[in-house]
Amino acid sequence: MHELSIIKALIKSVAEYQRAEQADQVKSLRIEVGNMTCVDADRLLFCFDMVKQDAGLNDVDLCIDLVQATARCLSCGHSYEIRRVGEPCKCGSYKHDLLSGNELNLTEIEFV
Repeated sequence: MHELSIIKALIKSVAEYQRAEQADQVKSLRIEVGNMTCVDADRLLFCFDMVKQDAGLNDVDLCIDLVQATARCLSCGHSYEIRRVGEPCKCGSYKHDLLSGNELNLTEIEFV
């Protein structure tokens, strides 16, 4: 379950930021997760709930924004959503540039 290591890295980053900025107590965290990352949002929430007490983040909420993958076809130039790996463009081409869907970013830390 790589979601646990992702959450541990997230908590470490937040703690380092909090120390560096001498910030107040954290209220919430917001991350974005692309649907092509193979990261399960429900597992992220489960892992966060499992370790947040040990990290001193009992009252912190984790908000996850899911990012739909989009691509631009290299054959016809059409931009389209990718729902699953290996999905072709409507022109039949499998050659594309991924525009979104690979995100795994901490986008917001809210303090009390």
